[in-house]
Amino acid sequence: MDANIDTDLNWERVAQFHLIEVIALWEGRLTTNHLKVAFSIGRSKASEIIKSYQRKVPDNIHLCSQARGYIPETGFQPRFSHGEVNEYLNLLHGGSIQNNHFYALQTGHAPIDRLQSLTRPVDPEIVRVILQAVREGQRINVCYRSFANPGGEERLIAPHTLVSADSRWHVRAFCERDRMFKDFMLHRFVDVPDIEGERLEMATPSNDVEWFREVEMVLTPNPALRPEQQQLVADDYAMGPDKTLRVIVRSPLVKYMVVALKIGTPHQTRTNPKAHQLALANRDALRQLIL
Repeated sequence: MDANIDTDLNWERVAQFHLIEVIALWEGRLTTNHLKVAFSIGRSKASEIIKSYQRKVPDNIHLCSQARGYIPETGFQPRFSHGEVNEYLNLLHGGSIQNNHFYALQTGHAPIDRLQSLTRPVDPEIVRVILQAVREGQRINVCYRSFANPGGEERLIAPHTLVSADSRWHVRAFCERDRMFKDFMLHRFVDVPDIEGERLEMATPSNDVEWFREVEMVLTPNPALRPEQQQLVADDYAMGPDKTLRVIVRSPLVKYMVVALKIGTPHQTRTNPKAHQLALANRDALRQLIL
């Protein structure tokens, strides 16, 4: 984003234009309500911001009466965003933008930097179709690549939730071939899926029992570390005097949590404790949920 933005715009306007692009690109429809809720402003102010964006970038979005909002042009090019899926999904995960402190807006310069994660590229049109299928209770026909079929194979799936996990985005969906709910990584979709009508009764999200089952992960400093090192790790994670952190996680997400926290195998935990500073105290109870 930094390489594209105009220096004559203040940070507040940049944030507004960023939100416009992210919503328009990934949801395929932008309304004044998005800006009203995000920035706690009135409808007329929201309309003025959108018109200002259109003047600055005239070929990116246009008002569509059928959609009752603004939709992206075919040749949409991000000017105030990166056009990456993590921008949209982080927005969903983080909640309303109005909760941020906007320190950068007050100083005129953002004293923030971050290590660029290796997020796999995802086609915005794929996300739009998935969201439509979720909203309307539809199934979709996808060509999906996997280790079993690296070239891709067609599957009928019924999605219900987008999930961020360890720099990857996947969709939780019912797979009609396997007759079960599974995770499908978005970057392994070969092309944009097609809507194939209403999902099966068994694909109703409430039937995904494992998704709604929550389990407790009991985290401790790796016991192979020296006592003072264990205390440091406990302090890093605000574990308290018992040096224990209890985290409630959806059962299908346990395996991703283990990877994200670099919790090693029992052998790795013993032989390389500095690389695996956390241990899973109840590993045996969660063994079936770990990769």
